[in-house]
Amino acid sequence: MEKVIKFFATNTLFSNIIFVSVFILGAFSWINIGKEEMPSFESDWVRLTAVYPGASSEDVESLVTRPLEDELKGLQGIKEVNSTSSPGVSSIGITLRSDYPDKKEVVQNIKDVILRVKLPVDVERPSIRQFKSSEKAIIDIGVYIQGTKILTDFERERLQVQVNSLENQLVNLKEISSVSKGGYLPPVIKIKINPSKLRRYQISLNQVYEKLRSSHFRIPLGQIKNKDESRVIVVQELDNKESLENVVIRRNFQGKMVTLKDLATISETYRERRSVRKIQGHEAVTFSVRKSLSSDILKARKKVFEIVEVFRARNKEGPIKIKLMDDESYDVTNRLGLISSNGLLGFLFILLFLFLALDFKTGFWVACGIPFSLAVSITLAHLIGYTVNNVTLAAVIILMGVVVDDAIIVAENIERKIESGEEPLQASILGAKEVFRPILASILTTCVAFIPLFYFQGFFGKLVSYIPLVIVFMLFGSLIESYFVLPNHLIYKSRFLEKVLGKIKFKRKREKNQEMIKKSKFQKWEINYKNFLEKCLNYKSLLLLFFIGILSSSIYLYKTKLRFVMFPREEAKEIYVRATAKENLNRLEMASFINELENIFLKDKTNSVVAVRSRVGVSRRGGQAQENSVFMRVELLPLGERKFKLRGLIKKWEKMAKGLQGYKKVKFIKHRWGRSSGSPIEIRIQENNDKKRKQLADLLKKEMEKRKDIGNVELERPLLKKEFIFKINQKEMTRLKVNPSQLTNVLRSFVGGSNLFDLTKEEETVEVKMLIEEGFNKDIENIYKVKVSNAQGSLISLKRILEIEERKKPLSIGRVNFKRTTTLYADIKKGVKVTPLEIAEDVEKKIFPSLGSQFPASLLSFVGEVEDSRDSKNDFKISILLVALMTYFILVILFNSLALPLVIVSIIPFGMAGIIFVLLIHKMSMYGFFSIIGTLGMMGVVINDAIVMISKIETLVRKEGEATLGIICEGASTRLRAVVITTVTTVVAILPTAYGFFGYDSMLAEMMLTMGWGLFFSTLITLFLVPCLYTIYSRFRSLVNRLMT
Repeated sequence: MEKVIKFFATNTLFSNIIFVSVFILGAFSWINIGKEEMPSFESDWVRLTAVYPGASSEDVESLVTRPLEDELKGLQGIKEVNSTSSPGVSSIGITLRSDYPDKKEVVQNIKDVILRVKLPVDVERPSIRQFKSSEKAIIDIGVYIQGTKILTDFERERLQVQVNSLENQLVNLKEISSVSKGGYLPPVIKIKINPSKLRRYQISLNQVYEKLRSSHFRIPLGQIKNKDESRVIVVQELDNKESLENVVIRRNFQGKMVTLKDLATISETYRERRSVRKIQGHEAVTFSVRKSLSSDILKARKKVFEIVEVFRARNKEGPIKIKLMDDESYDVTNRLGLISSNGLLGFLFILLFLFLALDFKTGFWVACGIPFSLAVSITLAHLIGYTVNNVTLAAVIILMGVVVDDAIIVAENIERKIESGEEPLQASILGAKEVFRPILASILTTCVAFIPLFYFQGFFGKLVSYIPLVIVFMLFGSLIESYFVLPNHLIYKSRFLEKVLGKIKFKRKREKNQEMIKKSKFQKWEINYKNFLEKCLNYKSLLLLFFIGILSSSIYLYKTKLRFVMFPREEAKEIYVRATAKENLNRLEMASFINELENIFLKDKTNSVVAVRSRVGVSRRGGQAQENSVFMRVELLPLGERKFKLRGLIKKWEKMAKGLQGYKKVKFIKHRWGRSSGSPIEIRIQENNDKKRKQLADLLKKEMEKRKDIGNVELERPLLKKEFIFKINQKEMTRLKVNPSQLTNVLRSFVGGSNLFDLTKEEETVEVKMLIEEGFNKDIENIYKVKVSNAQGSLISLKRILEIEERKKPLSIGRVNFKRTTTLYADIKKGVKVTPLEIAEDVEKKIFPSLGSQFPASLLSFVGEVEDSRDSKNDFKISILLVALMTYFILVILFNSLALPLVIVSIIPFGMAGIIFVLLIHKMSMYGFFSIIGTLGMMGVVINDAIVMISKIETLVRKEGEATLGIICEGASTRLRAVVITTVTTVVAILPTAYGFFGYDSMLAEMMLTMGWGLFFSTLITLFLVPCLYTIYSRFRSLVNRLMT
């Protein structure tokens, strides 16, 4: 290693070429590397969808969902099967096992078994989709007409013309892969048949249906064998209202015709709304824009914004407005801003402190390690296909201050050699070589601290698994800069002066340096530290007991004061509002009724609201709900851009909502990261027997409502709706010679309408639909007044072949792992200091056993945040143990000893004690997922300080031949400057992010707070505990050696 260091220290040109080349490559990579919201990965979720038009939820379950589930049961690699059977659609969510070695094989097996399933003929071929992070929507766009709360057909036509224009512009961008619309109603031509006119003219519905179907055709006949080989097509298209009205349904012997306009009214309108979608209090059409794989999120966002600005300019004077929502690029730009602003501030702090601790030139070149390491990381990340995203940027911010630690240790040791009289070149070689092994060990232990993130389970595990490799790249860049660039830069001026002024002047300078040792900036601190440490080590037993007392008290405080919550301090950018009106309003009436509720947010004087979205008749998960219910999504400015915290805003809005009249319930739900339900408590109830499941769910709800720590207990049960069964008398139908398919068309026309054919107009499909006149089918008994023609053309009353049975059935049926399921949701009451995990443990102990004895075949389990927290908590425990073991093995190799590494590894629990005190000092009684990641980072860095100190002490002990207190204190004091400088530089680089000086990020703030302050307090402990433990170790080693001899 000495020859390598000497080569780069003496070859200034080569060293500078490396230095400049890295920055050039970094700049090139930055231009070309993708910028995304999150890393690109395939999730463990597979969605299987099968469409069965016209089928009820029970028919979908029995004929589609269960056969598909039966085929999935035997497949390896599947963790959970979650299905929802709703009218006409079977949706099955499949969760793959995260530990299965080949997930692509599992997905292919799912595709294979689905092809083998025998489904009803009318079921469309099932589609399979695996979620990929790269396919996530990057932004939502809402288009509405200002002042129009509910759209009429005329206004909708006006709006959708603009919407189609905007969509065409967006999909034509190469940066955009697809655009999905919401709230858009396709055009439809409705033929509304008057039943009384049918009776007057003695015409049946199926006669009208067959006549219209046969009167519309476009048939290619082939080619004429002329010179041009012209094609021939026979066409009769009913493509407008006039052509439809003139269709002759029947002609009698006297030549009198009955046309369609004699029987029906024809209107050009839009498909009926199943729900009402509103933006900013106006019925609207929304876009979800997805970028292409070849483009990054920032470039795609820029192009979308350009299109939007052109749209706004074109409609500047008109009432059509556009609203941008859920901009997923914000977190990327915010973190880039954090890196640039906090990185610059950290760089200046580091430069200032290093100038005070060392000198300006040394401080400058050491601080250059930050951009150098960043350039190396970007280059390597680009080479392996990584992108710049929220997770990789988080890794960079974690290491912002740590990457200069290696350079600080090398520079400090080189400067110490120069101060002691070594020639600059020799000082740079020996100074760098002397600390190479401890620096290499420090880098390895820091990398090891983050390796467990590779093995975290679930969605969060996939995200954080990208952190370790970026950290390896950063530390690799730090090592390159510390040994291939820094030594040359530190001595370059000295070598130049040596050539110009000659050796005589340099000899005088060395003598002057020796005289200035006493005046060294840290010399006085080192002497005071050494003297105080020596006094403390004379009472090493008491000192050790003191630290054990600190550790014991921290364990006690951890057990009694701290609780684990997955995301305890997330300052959400969204809240959800669920409201139900007292009156039984239909969806359009409800859409108008919620105007006052929407105005609470739209007219908010704090200017905290970005957008308000409302969905009437839709549940929290997008399923159909009661028409007098609304689900609202309120998007807020990030915390750094608004003056008020979310808790205060919700409190104010809840008070205003209580003053509104006509509402049965208005519930505010804070968005919880990674949880779509918004509730911290979710209990799954599994039982195929509907009656037993209902009884169990009601009992569970009753027991949960008795608890004083939770509120808003709700059961998510499917909406029950009337269902009418038309039972056909098969014998009578056969006797009367009624065709079954014609009977089906008549029944469909009466209930919801029959699709006759589709037209294509201006690149849009227009459905032509025949249905019964509005109002006639409101009374189901009117079906008996309808007639169907038989094979002889006679009109047969449906009353002769049809019976009606009425019942109530769920609108959708949910199943998990092949059992029907109901879910209970609950919130933790405000002011109650208890975690979801504690509630879950208490409920499982006190409530589940008694219910389990009453319903032995039923299953009760906590899911959602509780399940994630348990998985993550187990991962954290394993991670800490794994870090300790791997660190120990690295240190065994470094020190060639089995016992000495135990001294260093024993620092870990004391470092964690520092974090416990930090959390409590900041009045944080709950720690979460990102606190643990910060703790892992702290463990890697605090071990580095111990390695550097022990390595120096060991060198002095080997030199002197014995481990006296004086030698131990001397070794510790000579590393005081390096330890203090590395700690302070790391902390000052981290804390601006922890406190959000230039932008707040809840994830990074929690992580940086535990890592920064934990490192600070841990270093104070290390300065005294490491020498104390080493002293005890050395005494024990001496005793063993004496016994052995």
